[in-house]
Amino acid sequence: MASEMENLELLEERVRRVAEVIRGLRHENARLLAQIQEVQERLRKSEGTIAALQEENRKGDELSRQLRLLQEERQEIRGRVSRMLETFSGIEEMQSAGHPDN
Repeated sequence: MASEMENLELLEERVRRVAEVIRGLRHENARLLAQIQEVQERLRKSEGTIAALQEENRKGDELSRQLRLLQEERQEIRGRVSRMLETFSGIEEMQSAGHPDN
């Protein structure tokens, strides 16, 4: 009978240790779930930031394209103005050559 009591006590001790391990695992599981939620929230925020940066990049690309077009247009206008000035200069030279009084 003593042997059965010893076996029962050993079994009870093992059950207590298993229960303690289970409590520890549950605590660890809750901690890990909280960490997962934090990481998921940071990921959502990061994705939002990435989307905003991509939109800013798209806007920057569009502004760069517009600036390039404006610079090209400016160059064309400069060329036209230069040609017009040369034309006016040629006209003035012709008038000066045709009228000795001027």
